[in-house]
Amino acid sequence: MHLKIAPEIRSKYPQVGIGWLTADIHPVSMDPQVEQWKGSLAAWLASRGMTLENLPSCPEVARWRQVFGSMGVKPSKYRCSLEALLRRVLKENSLWTVNSVVDLYNCVSVLTLSPMGAFDLEKVKGDIELRFGREGETFSPLGKSEVEAVSCEHVVYADSEKVCCWLWNHRDSRLVGIDETSRSAVFFVDRAFSPTAFTVENALDLLEERLEQTGARVRGRGVCSSFEPEQEIV
Repeated sequence: MHLKIAPEIRSKYPQVGIGWLTADIHPVSMDPQVEQWKGSLAAWLASRGMTLENLPSCPEVARWRQVFGSMGVKPSKYRCSLEALLRRVLKENSLWTVNSVVDLYNCVSVLTLSPMGAFDLEKVKGDIELRFGREGETFSPLGKSEVEAVSCEHVVYADSEKVCCWLWNHRDSRLVGIDETSRSAVFFVDRAFSPTAFTVENALDLLEERLEQTGARVRGRGVCSSFEPEQEIV
């Protein structure tokens, strides 16, 4: 299996980068260690002076809003995954509970101000590519029974059969989502512009550390970019 960044994406977003990490996992409904990390997020954001009122001026949020606008959608309606997580923590002082692995990488996303996602590797068919949508494609979002229409302006992750994540990192597909039966996963860290507070490598380092602390076994990792647009996922 390979991870690829399509030439059209590299042309429009020359600073694109995708950090990836594969691991053997054993999700459970709730992990005490992960719950502790979730509970510390609000204080961490407060220590950085982040509030709901000044969130739009956060460099990472502001620049991802620009990226979403470039895909022809309203950033106020369709948010990058990072902004959605930050808003949740600032409003509710914690995050949604999905399962231990999803909750873990959501914590890492907040702590590194980096949009992240993950797919169950056993549900992925063929290579994974970051590309523009294609005429007639649809997307099956997590948490919803209906499908979304995909346009040629939308940036998506797709395998050989389906769209796996829509609007770059807005939402993963229920067809590749991680649940308590998942045993192997690939995680992604998204970059569309030059690094701000944290790099893709920073996010991968923390993700690897937290996964290993909860009993996962990391198998491989790397970074795709305009300079190295294809890598084998191991």
